[in-house]
Amino acid sequence: MARLKLYYPVDEITTNLYTKGQEWMTLDKKEYIGLYHTYTTGETYTQPTWKPGSSVQLIPYYELSQNNEKNITYQQLTNSQYDNKYVTPNNITPKIKKQDIINGSIQRFFLKKHNDFNIIETNQLQYQQWQNGVIDTKLYAGTRINWFISGNIDDEIVNGSLQEGVVTKNKKQIAIGSKQLPTLFSYLTNLTEYYVDNVFFIPTDINGLDS
Repeated sequence: MARLKLYYPVDEITTNLYTKGQEWMTLDKKEYIGLYHTYTTGETYTQPTWKPGSSVQLIPYYELSQNNEKNITYQQLTNSQYDNKYVTPNNITPKIKKQDIINGSIQRFFLKKHNDFNIIETNQLQYQQWQNGVIDTKLYAGTRINWFISGNIDDEIVNGSLQEGVVTKNKKQIAIGSKQLPTLFSYLTNLTEYYVDNVFFIPTDINGLDS
């Protein structure tokens, strides 16, 4: 099973994790016990680190039953019907503008197939399509959060009061989003992603979109 990307920076990988069981299973529905590692893309594989030819993809564990097997088979047989009737969401990277940095935050939108570990980060348009049923709400779950990108990174005490920094604020936002998408915490592992120091550097247009 090939990974989604050819190269992953160190900060996108969590290695040397261990499961005692009833947490992960292989694609052929065998419970997995042992060492594994994860990626910010939502992928999970056996072995403490990636080993070509040896690492096997894992999915969230669930109890197998006759009904589960029937539901999985039905979903496999009807995937083409879903594709024809509904819009399929795409991964879309957030685009940061000068005003976003001044505001201090952006909105981020996420969708995930039921019974699938992988998170899809998308935009407001596709999130609204999901809300309106243009993207199948029976096939996908979704959530949106505020994501802080400027200001103090760490908490500070100012005049005796705690002022939360970007890291703390984003942790709280992940906790809110995880109520709808429990695997969001393993996708958003970089709590300062897209951070820009607005005190020392405010670009005219970070993505060439203000013109």
